[in-house]
Amino acid sequence: MQSLQEAIKALQKAATTLKDSDLKSEILPLCNAQGRILAQDYYAKKALPSFDNSAMDGYALHTKQSGQRLKIQTSIFAGDCKDVILGDLECAKIMTGAQIPQGANCVVPLEEIQGGFAQMDFIQAPASLKEWANIRKCGEEISANALLARRGMTLNADFLTLFATQGISHLRVFSPLRICVFASGNELKEPWEVANAHQIYNSNATMIQEILKNNGFQSIYCGILPDEFDCIKNALQTQGDVIFTTGGASVGEADFLYQALKEHNADFIIKGVEIKPGKPTMIAKIAQKFIIALPGNPLAGNVILRLLVIPFLRQLSQAEAFYPQPLICKADSSLKRKSRTEIVLAHIKGDSVSFTKGAKYGSSEVMPMVLSNGLVALSASCTEIAAGDMLKVLPFNPFFDTEEQNFIN
Repeated sequence: MQSLQEAIKALQKAATTLKDSDLKSEILPLCNAQGRILAQDYYAKKALPSFDNSAMDGYALHTKQSGQRLKIQTSIFAGDCKDVILGDLECAKIMTGAQIPQGANCVVPLEEIQGGFAQMDFIQAPASLKEWANIRKCGEEISANALLARRGMTLNADFLTLFATQGISHLRVFSPLRICVFASGNELKEPWEVANAHQIYNSNATMIQEILKNNGFQSIYCGILPDEFDCIKNALQTQGDVIFTTGGASVGEADFLYQALKEHNADFIIKGVEIKPGKPTMIAKIAQKFIIALPGNPLAGNVILRLLVIPFLRQLSQAEAFYPQPLICKADSSLKRKSRTEIVLAHIKGDSVSFTKGAKYGSSEVMPMVLSNGLVALSASCTEIAAGDMLKVLPFNPFFDTEEQNFIN
């Protein structure tokens, strides 16, 4: 049995056991790469901007010509390839994004010129001009060969847009984890089947797959395992990187998972966590495959999946940001509790947090999960919370960072 902190450290250590030779990658077009994790560093192929250009519509001229009457030599549009050289007492009409002509070092917005673009031959330059005003300098955002993104970064729309500005159309990303999900128990029936009074519907598989999907992981559902040793032992041979089961990690007579893992010479990472809910959690490794046995009670399984497993899967996926970041919220009510490590379901609203159902519910319940959007981790020393106390709260969909922050109160 491990403490919550020990379980977190054990998983972090286990995720580092994968060698580079075990990691697979693939090349995807930008439009298919959102949410994926970069498998290599990428550098700028060209400066951004790649040439000095105008930040607005106006007139390109030199600051030494302030207050003088200037001849309009030409008009320059975005995309023009012509080289324009301004002579003394000359300026050029210029559009946003167009290349700055030689001999100009500022752009005056058209609104600041009498007559604006209606002027055809001459303009009167303002008396006060600022060097490089309204000019986007070559490389001021990104210089050529600068690091664009590191291996391990999770790609979002903004990163993909950045790559597009560089003419990079395809990216090498890590292949996604192959995740298989089993439920287990003779008492289970699928939602599309008829359940008798002594049977319950399999909700755990849906819970696991949908939380995984919400965090960017795809999975394959492999069905319900009966409480039979050989069936469980064979299921552990399923091809994949991660195999989920629910139930079977406690000490009941029909819980065969532990023995099946031993027969496969598994290395045990977690064999129970001193936490409520979620104590009967087991995570092991067979060769390069991880077996995650969540508690059979849906609320307990939900908590462990969000609290421990999702960060672990992000690290396994080679994401550099896998540490969940807590929010700081104000408790809107008091709470007295026993001296134990406990995860309390909560609802975050604005800068405050409330305890779902007053923190009075069972680990087999489902409705408290529906009413919640966050988790409050409480240490054994935190036996009383007063209204107004500031608490660290993990949202159901937390922000992940590269630096670890303690989320336990």
